[in-house]
Amino acid sequence: MTNTTKTVTIFGATGAQGAPVVREALAKGYKVRAVARDAQKISALHPEAEAVAADLADEAALTAALEGADAAFLHFPRPEGPDDSQNWAAAFFGAAHKAQLPLLVFVTGGPSGDRFPSSVIVDATTHGMNAVLNSGIPSIVLQSAVYLENLQPEVFLPGLRSEGTLDYPPTPRDLKVQWTSHIDQATLAVAALSRPDLVGQAFEIGTPDALTGDELAELMSGWVDRDVTFDPMSPEAFGQRIGDAFNSPGAAFALGDLYGSIAKLNGDAMAIDTDALETTFSVKLTSVADHIKAWPKVKDDALSS
Repeated sequence: MTNTTKTVTIFGATGAQGAPVVREALAKGYKVRAVARDAQKISALHPEAEAVAADLADEAALTAALEGADAAFLHFPRPEGPDDSQNWAAAFFGAAHKAQLPLLVFVTGGPSGDRFPSSVIVDATTHGMNAVLNSGIPSIVLQSAVYLENLQPEVFLPGLRSEGTLDYPPTPRDLKVQWTSHIDQATLAVAALSRPDLVGQAFEIGTPDALTGDELAELMSGWVDRDVTFDPMSPEAFGQRIGDAFNSPGAAFALGDLYGSIAKLNGDAMAIDTDALETTFSVKLTSVADHIKAWPKVKDDALSS
């Protein structure tokens, strides 16, 4: 198949999840319509793509962005209001039906499915996954785990550089946490854009090698150039940390609830078969160790600012 004649519409093109998908699709020879709210920002970030400004609640704009596309990539951002997710879904799928979209690749953006005990976030992402698969639009769903890039912001790990303390993820010491890198997610998403034979299926996705906290601490020590010790906080304390940082009691509850759900797992109960993913999608994924090695070194003043 030659991708140069195929047009794909990628939503969230300037965000942490969508931007790597744009770059990967361009590298694979697709004609890309990159969609976000700010066309100038899109053009600055992806000069080779067609910049399309659209709001996820604007069905007419979404229809225009999808018309004539061979496939689309979508994930929903973190909602700011209680009706956002419902409004975005109604607008998008209304537009997708009007444009007769042939294929949608949808990313859940967080843990979903029966593997995890019930929580607000798990239940919401699972509901979203099922809604996509039952939308009448030919769809492939990619079920992400915990994002590896969560390890980069200081707000998640304030004591990493100063004290060598890795207190996130707030999970049992013996649990092998399944991480999903934005880069590997993009690799799988772009591969899925040309796989109509997989329509109707959902795939748990991740980056090779689920890791215990102690194993992760050893890898993180190379990033910060000091010894790192895993000393996990409680899910509730982690949720409160993030809630306080963003002045969001809702985030505090939701994240505490999510990681409380994950913390109920033990051993390799969270791990997935990434070898099977590589075989199904004909891709090569990158290990957690190699992702971390590729991260820019963090300066002392960057973490204290």
